[in-house]
This record gives sequence, structure tokens and C-alpha cells, in this order.
Amino acid sequence: MSDKYYRNTVLDVNLKAIEKNYRAVQGINPEKTLIAVVKANAYGLGAKAVSEHLAEAGASFFAVATLDEAIDLRMHGIKQKILVLGTISPEHINKAIQHRIAVTAPNLEWLKEAKSEVNDRHDKAVWIHIKVNTGMNRYGTSDLREIETMINEINSFSRFIYEGIFSHFTSSDEDNDITAAEFNLFKDIVNQVERPEYVHISNSGGALTLKEDFTTAVRSGIALYGYYPSEYTKAETAVKLNPGVRLSTEITAVHHLEPGDSVSYGRKYTAKTKETVATLPIGYADGLLRQHNGYKVKLEGGADCEIVGTICMDALMIKVPEQTNAQEKVIIIDDQENSDQSMESYSNYTGTISYESLCSFGRRIPRRYTGKDIELIYNEVIN
Repeated sequence: MSDKYYRNTVLDVNLKAIEKNYRAVQGINPEKTLIAVVKANAYGLGAKAVSEHLAEAGASFFAVATLDEAIDLRMHGIKQKILVLGTISPEHINKAIQHRIAVTAPNLEWLKEAKSEVNDRHDKAVWIHIKVNTGMNRYGTSDLREIETMINEINSFSRFIYEGIFSHFTSSDEDNDITAAEFNLFKDIVNQVERPEYVHISNSGGALTLKEDFTTAVRSGIALYGYYPSEYTKAETAVKLNPGVRLSTEITAVHHLEPGDSVSYGRKYTAKTKETVATLPIGYADGLLRQHNGYKVKLEGGADCEIVGTICMDALMIKVPEQTNAQEKVIIIDDQENSDQSMESYSNYTGTISYESLCSFGRRIPRRYTGKDIELIYNEVIN
């Protein structure tokens, strides 16, 4: 891990804020296990650093999307329980056994294939969570007989442990009757089969808004990082989340334009009067999309400045006050909820969601972790 970086664009990740969000979600689900979802490299923020911090704060259960992600956490010292929410290839079941990772069984065929692949190299058992399809139609089954047979298959095989049964809400961040219908279907199925230790269906939307005593665990991803799944969720929950991310950079060059001078590829922006533009060392290769043209960043001194001209792979230009100088700091995404540069504002500008914005931050942007006794920096490029 390198603690150096040589381009003044940095993503600040506030680990203390993430910990507060974890405790807040746990606080309204006090009787349930909170499964911290750190898939997609903790939504782009760094799964190792986030998981280490949450483990120190008491988190006992993590979830990822792939077996590779789970093994990576194990190799970096995460000893807590890890569940792979996606479906692994049955031929890789022994890797899950080796690294003590819980896996998802989407159907009976998968279970039988995985069973046939188990060898004697690692004399351990693997935890199985059966996936119930309640409407997502992505993974899982809603066939009651199939689920009953799956449970029997697990219980009759010494190397499998029936640990969980779960599903995933499609619309818990919206104001409709879909969530209730999906939850009722899930309950109906679970009530007719053997009940394992972990019964879970709520994602962040459900964990923040659904009051129920049927499940034994909830999962939370986006809420951990300080962002509500939707405005509806924000209005429906009493939980105050703390934004955990701040994206900033510094001006590297300043140009004074005359009327008729243009900016960037295609000369799509032309100055009508005398103007000043500044160059920022961040572009679409870093996750700041070309569609952000026109979005306003903020000088640390307070001025909002519009992105002008075509956003480049490695840089972009902003229109600034005449007296602006190189090396002035610029805030692209603020960690203040109601800022014009909030994560929601940044995401809404291109018609996307906070999830996608977080996951889009490129590997060239160093992650600088605050909220601990010492400042930690991770620069993947020169790791």
C-alpha cells in the first residue's frame, strides 16, 4: 500500500462517519444481525479499509458479490463471517470451503452440482444460504418443493450447513405496495420450511424503513456510506446518515480567454466576453463523466464554477473568477448533505444514483481515510 500520490485529486473517505452510519442502522434493528455489504470494493471506497474499521467497531458479518471479493477480504485479514450474495460456479465450492466463506444456493441444480464437486482436501463444512426469488427474477427460486428438497440435500450432507435463507426487495426505496407483497411471499415460504439461523430480506431501504420482527438479519450497503437509497427512504426514516465521501482537487492551470476563444475538444464552448478558465486534473477516466458538462464545482473560497467545454479523459476546465490562481482547492463532491455539490446533486445531474457514482470512481484517485488516529492513504496505481 502506497501512502503517496502525485496528482492533487483525492477521495476522502470518513471512516468515523461510516461507523456512525453502521451504528445508526443497527440502532433501529437492535435484535437483528447487521450484515455490512462491502461488495464492489465497498462501493468504490476500499473494502479492506472499510471492513477493517467496521470489524474493529464490532461488525461480525460482511457480504460481497463474488467469491473473489470474499477471498480478497480473507487474504487481508478479515476473520468475520462473509457471505457471497451472488452465485459462484459450483466447481469453485472448495475455494469457499478453504477460506470459510458462506455461499448462496440459487436452486436445486446448483446445489447438487456443488455437492458433487466437494473434495476431501479441506476437511471443513461450508455455510449455505438459500436464495428465494420474490420478484427480482435475478437469482433464486420461489418453488416451495424445490426449497424443501434443497434443505434436505443440505442437511443430509455433512459438508454443508444450512445457515440462511434470504431474498432481496426490488422496490423498498419507493412508495408502493410491492415491498409488502414481496415480504408476504417470503414469509409464506419461510414459514413452511425449516427456519435457519439467518433469515434476511431487507436491503438499506428495508433496513431503514421496515419495522418487522420476522427476520433475524438485515443487510446494508449504501446507507453505511452515508446515502439514502432514495428521497422517499430519507423521508420515511428517522435515521440521520452522515455522508462519508468528499472528492476534491486543485487547479493546475489558468487561462484568460478573449471573446471568440474556445475550450477543449470540438471547441464546443466559446467565450462571448473576456473570461477565465481553470484546468482541473480529473476526467472521465476517473469517473467524472462527460455528461457532467455544466455541473458546478466549488472553489474552497466559496464560488460555484461551471464545467465548460468537453470533459477530457484526464482533465476538465471550469469557468472561474478572474483573480483565481493555480493550486486553489476545488470541491467536486462535498460531504455536506445539503450542499450544491452533495453526492445526490452530483448524481442527479447525470440522471443516475449515488450507488453508480460511488462505484465509478477510478483507480487513479487515491483514497484518503480519515476518522482514525492516523491518516491512511491508499493509491492503487503505485500499490
